[in-house]
Amino acid sequence: MKTENLKPRLTLIAVGGTISHIHDPQTGKSVPGLTAGDLLRRTTVADMYQVRLIDLDERTKLLRQPDDLLHVARCIQQAVETSDGIVVTHGTDTIEEVAYLVDETVKVTVPIVFTGAMRPPWASGYDGIRNLENAMYIAATVSADYGTLVTLHDEIFEAWSVYKADTGAVDAFTVRRGAARGRICGDQLTLTWRPVPRARFEQIPLTLPTSVPILTMGVVDDGGAFGLVLSQNVQGLIVGSIAAGEVPPVAYEKLLALAKTGLPIVLCSGVNSGRTAEEYYYPKAYDELRTAGIVIEDWLSPRKARIRLMLSIGLGVPYVPFGREFLAERK
Repeated sequence: MKTENLKPRLTLIAVGGTISHIHDPQTGKSVPGLTAGDLLRRTTVADMYQVRLIDLDERTKLLRQPDDLLHVARCIQQAVETSDGIVVTHGTDTIEEVAYLVDETVKVTVPIVFTGAMRPPWASGYDGIRNLENAMYIAATVSADYGTLVTLHDEIFEAWSVYKADTGAVDAFTVRRGAARGRICGDQLTLTWRPVPRARFEQIPLTLPTSVPILTMGVVDDGGAFGLVLSQNVQGLIVGSIAAGEVPPVAYEKLLALAKTGLPIVLCSGVNSGRTAEEYYYPKAYDELRTAGIVIEDWLSPRKARIRLMLSIGLGVPYVPFGREFLAERK
């Protein structure tokens, strides 16, 4: 039998979201209410771990400013020093972006696992406690080499690839490349991959840019929004292209002109999966964009690329496309 001091030391950080909502009988609304302690008491596994509880201010308000993101990252970085694993409960609408930011900035020495819920506690089919118990199991079990993970609906995802594909389904989450990387079934945790060592920022910037919009392209788009960018003090721009990097002809010329001003611009595919620069089939199609200073992002979604660009600007370093460590060129 394990003694108390041999139990894994977990830190449970509540950042809010549907997992912690209650039904307000006066207004009829679903509002933040449950604390980290409230959530832990609803589990059946609390006595298996030593759990430190942290409730962030963000639990009862939406993330509003870039500094709110940095506050979450700094709290996790501090908790890493006294924990064997970190569990973060978070809203599912933005969990993919915040988990990726943490994966890039926090120096990982213990597992970090994000989770949430698609149903509130007062609704039929509440999935939050099952997700939380799974997250605690993962945080106490896996190697820190896996980086920041996200778990919902018994599946385990890498932070860089996971995204919400449905607004209401319990199995709403999937990945940009491949499939879920792991699964929990009862007391069995299966990981179907080994982590690939890759470069991370491993720094939390002092500040982040406040204005890095995403502009998504559509057929016969004239790029009118590009003309507004400089007048709005935008600090960087993400362009979500049509399919594999296509930008409509009129918008294309405006995009090139905008790039020549020196504004950091990253082009990624607006499609849910696949590469941006399919140069094997379209050789030299992206040369003019690169010459103008536009970065082609092959791996990340526009929302993840935006986080990466914000970190690059905040740290004062050039944007380096994600995922080069995963590539093996044909010889």
